[in-house]
Amino acid sequence: MARRRTAAIFPIVIAAGAAVLLTAFGIGGGKQHEVAMAKKGSIAGSIKESGDIEGEKDQIYFARVSAPVKNVDLKVGDLVQTGELLLTYDTEDLERTVSEASISREQSEENVKGQIDKSNEYSSKYSRAASDDAAYATLYALEREYRDKQDEGKYQENWNINRRYDYLESCIASKNEKIAEKKTEIAKLDDDETDELDDLTEDIAKLNEDIAALQKEQASLPATERTPGEYETWNDTNNWMEDITRNWKQTVTEKNNYESGILNQSQKDALEKQTDLARSKEEGAESELQKAFEGVKADFSGVVTECGVKSGNVVTEGTPLFKIVSDKDLKVTVMISKYDIGQIKEGQRAEIAVSDAVFPGKVSRINHVATPEDSDKNKVAVNVHIEDPDERVILGLEADVTIFTDEKMGVLLIPYEGFYSDDEGDYCYVIEEGVIAKKYVTAGIKTSEYVEILEGLDEGAAVITDSVTDSRIGEKATYAVH
Repeated sequence: MARRRTAAIFPIVIAAGAAVLLTAFGIGGGKQHEVAMAKKGSIAGSIKESGDIEGEKDQIYFARVSAPVKNVDLKVGDLVQTGELLLTYDTEDLERTVSEASISREQSEENVKGQIDKSNEYSSKYSRAASDDAAYATLYALEREYRDKQDEGKYQENWNINRRYDYLESCIASKNEKIAEKKTEIAKLDDDETDELDDLTEDIAKLNEDIAALQKEQASLPATERTPGEYETWNDTNNWMEDITRNWKQTVTEKNNYESGILNQSQKDALEKQTDLARSKEEGAESELQKAFEGVKADFSGVVTECGVKSGNVVTEGTPLFKIVSDKDLKVTVMISKYDIGQIKEGQRAEIAVSDAVFPGKVSRINHVATPEDSDKNKVAVNVHIEDPDERVILGLEADVTIFTDEKMGVLLIPYEGFYSDDEGDYCYVIEEGVIAKKYVTAGIKTSEYVEILEGLDEGAAVITDSVTDSRIGEKATYAVH
C-alpha cells in the first residue's frame, strides 16, 4: 500500500518532554531502529503569512472652510502629535464676509422694524379713521333726519295753507253763487212783494259781508315760500351736511389708505423670516470664520501618509488635505486561503516578526468578504493587532505573522517523522514486544514537528522515526534509548 505524509503547515510548537532521544540499547534481536516515546506535552497549531504593517486608526482631514491656506508644513512620513496645529487659513476674506453679513443683518432688521412700525402707525390711524367714519355716518344720519323734518314740516305747513286757501276760495265761490241766486229771485219778484225783496237784499248783504271776511282771512294766510329765518336755518343745515359729506368722504379715503398699509400676520412672518435668514447667514459666516481661526489640528498622534495641499493653495470646503495614520494602534493584514480561514477566530494569539524583533499580537478582525489575490485565488483579509509596538515597527514594512489556531496542553504527542497516512487513515509504526507493528490512530493538531494523537496509541509507545514500510511488519526489531 502507498505511503504518504501529511503536508506541514509550519506552526510554532511548544512541547514539554514529548520526544525522547534514544541511544543504542539492545532489546532482543533484529534490526535496530530509531524511536521516540509517545509522551504528554503541549502543542499549538499555527498559520504563517506575511503582510504589511498598517495603522488601525487613520483619518483623512478635509477642509472645513473655503479659504486660502496660510501655512502648512507637512510631508509624507512626518510624525505629528495629538493636538498639533497642522494647517492655518488666511482669514481675510472670511472676516470680510462676516462684516458684510453683519451689515446685511442690521439693514434687514432696520427694514423690518421700519415696516412694522409703519404698519402699527397705519393701524392706529386706521382705528381713528374708522371711528371718525362711524361718527360721520351717525352725524350725517342725524342731520339728514333733521333736514328731512325741516322739509317735511315746511311741506306740511304749505299744504295746510294751500288747503285753507282752497277752502276759503270755495266758500267765497259758494256765497257768490247764493248772491247770484238771490239776485235772480229778486228779479222775479213783483212790486208788491217788498218784504221778500227786503229779505233777499238783506241776505245778499250778509253774504257779501261773509265773502269780505273770507277774503280778509285768505289775505292773512302766510306765504308758502320760506321766510328769511327759515331759509337761513335750512341753508345752514344744508351747508353743514355738505361739510359732513366732504369730511366723511375724506375720512373713508384715508381709512382705506391706512388699511392698505397695515401688514397682516403672514406678511409680518415673511419679514421676520427675512431677518432670520440674514441672522442665519451672519451666524454661518461667523462659524466659518471661527473654524478658520482654529485651523486644522491632529486628533491623534501618527504619521502623515498623504498630503495634497501646500501653503497658498485655495481650498473649498470638503477638499481632502492630508491623511494621518496612527503610529500607536498598528496591525498587519494577512490574506488567508479558504483552506485555513476556518481555523482562525478573533482573539487568537499571534506573533509578529519585524526585522530582528518579535511582538505579541492577536487576531482583531476577520473580513467577511473574500478578495482575489495575485494568484486569482480568493482569500480573506485578517487583521492582526500588534501589542506594545516600538520604534522598530514602521508603517509599510513587511512583517511575518504567525497565528496560533489551536493551543493544547497535556496531550499525547509523537514526532512528525513517525506519522504516516494512507487510504485507510493515519498511522505510525511502533515496536511492541520486540516486533514491528502498524498502529492506526486518530490525529489532532499537526505541526512540522509534532502530531497530537487522540486515539489509537498509549503514552510511552515506542514510535519508529526512521525509514520503515509495511513489509517489515512482524519482524523483530530493537531500539536504543538516547
